[in-house]
Amino acid sequence: MIKVAEVIQLMGEIAPADLAEDWDNVGLQVGNPNQEVKNVLIALDFNKNVLAEAIDKNCQLIITHHPFIFNGLKSVNTQNQSGSLIFDLVKNDISLFSAHTNLDIAENGLNDYLINKLDVKNISLLKSTKSQNYHKLVTFVPKSDFKKLRDALYAKGAGKYKHYSHSGFYSKGTGNFKPLADSNPYLGEKDSLNEIEEYRFEAVVSDDKIDQVVKELLKVHPYEEPAWDLYKMENLKSEQGIGRIAELKSEIKLQSFLDKIKDVYNLDVIKVVKSKNKVKKIALCSGSGSDFIKDAYYQGADLYLTGDVKYHEAQLAEELGINLVDFGHYGSEKFVRELLVERLNNEASSKLKKELNFLKSELNTRPWEYQ
Repeated sequence: MIKVAEVIQLMGEIAPADLAEDWDNVGLQVGNPNQEVKNVLIALDFNKNVLAEAIDKNCQLIITHHPFIFNGLKSVNTQNQSGSLIFDLVKNDISLFSAHTNLDIAENGLNDYLINKLDVKNISLLKSTKSQNYHKLVTFVPKSDFKKLRDALYAKGAGKYKHYSHSGFYSKGTGNFKPLADSNPYLGEKDSLNEIEEYRFEAVVSDDKIDQVVKELLKVHPYEEPAWDLYKMENLKSEQGIGRIAELKSEIKLQSFLDKIKDVYNLDVIKVVKSKNKVKKIALCSGSGSDFIKDAYYQGADLYLTGDVKYHEAQLAEELGINLVDFGHYGSEKFVRELLVERLNNEASSKLKKELNFLKSELNTRPWEYQ
């Protein structure tokens, strides 16, 4: 049987927790990592109706986009709504997990999913939030121990970059050294200049993996004093960020594109600031992205698509001369359900090889009504 911790590990592949903004609260909100899971409900929000749906569908885990526990709780009791819901989760053996800004930012996360619903090309970040530097690790190891060391370093994350893992280079050569009186050499004779057939092995290592990779090298390497070097790679860096910007495959009239937005995102109504008659380059940010209006403008977007736009923010777009579309907080983030059901089914089938059902919540948790 699958456990909650295994599903959390899958979510870590889709939306790594370290991508989340500092103010966010993601991860396991309520529950036991060792709890067994057969059915998982995917929802945008958590409330009493979502809990009832999870109970009705015999779900042992609920994954939401919006964190239920966002600010610190001073107490948990049944005299308030949040405390009562936590008690009900525990009584029904249901765990609760959240992936929020980490899912927005992640590659192939929510923002990529949304912008790819339009006919676009050349997708890039709207606003960079974090960057990852890389180093090149180089070491020398005797032929007999090469594969053992290489595989151990790969297992700790060496050679991982974007969509590739286990990437490295090795070549044969000759190493020489003279062990002194107090040495304890793995190969060769003391007080003699020894020549040993060795492999030079090198692989890229991201900043966050350096400590564990080097620790593994020193643990697995057979030499008493292994030779290794670490070089900072000025030409290699990966960035993560919020929102996306892209070019439409063909220029389109504004009104036609507005109609397309409503159709693609299944919206009854949108709010619009009209400034240009034609659209070629667009920017998008799910949820509340009005802070990035200027970023969209400075990157040359003809139209910016986001939610929760206030009056004065709309005026800013008007002054800048950029088309602005507010398609609602719920209007953009409702798609997190189908995104996660699709991604988790793919991850589970390839990695867990066990029966696990991911169910899309059918509830509309939007508080607004439009008349």
